[in-house]
Amino acid sequence: MVVVPLSTLSNWVNEFSKWAPHMIKVVYKGIPNIRKQMFKEEVEHGNFNILLTTYEYGTTAEQMAAVKVAASTHAQYNELALLRKVVSVEDVVNSPIIASPLHRLDCCVITDGGGALVVTSAEIAKKLKRPLVKIIGTGETINTSNGGYLDATSSGAAVTGQMAFKEAGLTVNDIKYASIYDNFTIMVLIQLEDLGFCKKGQSGAFVAEGNLISGTGKLPWNTDGGGLCNNHPNNRGGITKVIEAVRQLRGEAHPSVQVKNCDIALASGPGLVLGVGHAHSTIIMERE
Repeated sequence: MVVVPLSTLSNWVNEFSKWAPHMIKVVYKGIPNIRKQMFKEEVEHGNFNILLTTYEYGTTAEQMAAVKVAASTHAQYNELALLRKVVSVEDVVNSPIIASPLHRLDCCVITDGGGALVVTSAEIAKKLKRPLVKIIGTGETINTSNGGYLDATSSGAAVTGQMAFKEAGLTVNDIKYASIYDNFTIMVLIQLEDLGFCKKGQSGAFVAEGNLISGTGKLPWNTDGGGLCNNHPNNRGGITKVIEAVRQLRGEAHPSVQVKNCDIALASGPGLVLGVGHAHSTIIMERE
């Protein structure tokens, strides 16, 4: 059971709960994979506490930490990554709590940065004397906050993944590399499930087995270190995810993380703000 003191917001909560009590639960329900929660509101002496209990799927902090471990394993080879030190599961779970169950090392870095892509016709691309990467499947959707009744255990990837795979005529078994947005470790788990790489509630066990680590895992992921270790400019979206996927398809990733025979790659991620209204996109690319 976790008690979150929010005394500074008590006045706002008192007023807001008069006309939209259901929203009080949703506002503080922003920890994915925790849906069956018990809320106790205490508005005594200016204090407002929320008690959160019960994980719906049994995902553990150690399992979430495995995502960070994979990111750091890759980031050590990226000279431009902000955090290049390899961390352990113990390092993650022993770092300070930010918002239970998320520890500091479960959260992305905050950096300057940016990215750019050039998309052109096949005719022009062939003249550039570079390995060709073709877009073969895309999907995008808008997932609004639905008047406050937001399901924080799923993401727009459940929609965009199906769209992209259908257009490409492929399945998850065809993907050799995946760039998946990682503002928090838990966001990776949710999208792995929504994209179809794992059944609901099973992504924790999947990543704990080391399956995201290039060279050993079943689904090499975010080989530049991702948002958890490499860079994360404010609201940068997924542009660096596409860039790293293209590097993998061209065989231009660092040799220590380059996926062998990488001919099909996926990039996926949300944008804007969860709870206000967020977009999600998925793209599948192929090396020609």
